Amino acid sequence: MKKPVFLLLALACALLTACSGGAASQFSDLKANENGAVTIPVETITADARFFNYNADGVTVQLVAIRDQNGGVHVAFNTCQSCSPSPRAYYRQSGSVLECANCGFTFAPEEVGVVHGGCNPWPIDGVVVGDGEVSVPVFALEGMRLTFASWKGPTE
Repeated sequence: MKKPVFLLLALACALLTACSGGAASQFSDLKANENGAVTIPVETITADARFFNYNADGVTVQLVAIRDQNGGVHVAFNTCQSCSPSPRAYYRQSGSVLECANCGFTFAPEEVGVVHGGCNPWPIDGVVVGDGEVSVPVFALEGMRLTFASWKGPTE
């Protein structure tokens, strides 16, 4: 009797490992395209926040992307306008909201990339949400290099 139970457990572990290996990571790296932008496929953005890293001359500039309750796509820099340049001036998801790791302020997905000033994810100038992708100009990413120089948010 012990042998079939062991085999079932081994099979279950193998299946779980195979299934989890295909899951989309919460973090992804971005590369500039020939049009001077980085793009994010819209279908990869859900109500679970995703974080996108761009290497700006050795400094990680990170974006946060999330869908609101109505299906709207929202993208912003993953740093807090009020708390920056604190190394902990980044957002993480807490339930259905984003929470600043530095001060604890919470922010609704509907306001990400929309609200300017105060404790919120930093909006991006020039971001375009199209039918199939979100496009962010490289100049906007490069322009945030100094803001992210002391940033210590998670990148993987």
